Amino acid sequence: MSENTGSKMFFSFLTGAVVGAGLALLFAPQSGKETRKQIKDFSDKLGGEVKEGVEKIGEKAKDFIEGAKDTFSRKSRI
Repeated sequence: MSENTGSKMFFSFLTGAVVGAGLALLFAPQSGKETRKQIKDFSDKLGGEVKEGVEKIGEKAKDFIEGAKDTFSRKSRI
């Protein structure tokens, strides 16, 4: 699986999770206070997961750039 495909799958999953959770909260039979607490808890959790995903993508991009620099450096010496 290419990195581009993996990124697309991650963001598609993330979008689906956000939409599904939002709909579940809107149609849940509970008070507004409880709903607001659930939204806050969910957004805190989701924010952490997004940050983690972005960090992983950043690490992969950094590794790719370093590899490209090494390859370019070796080829330019020849």
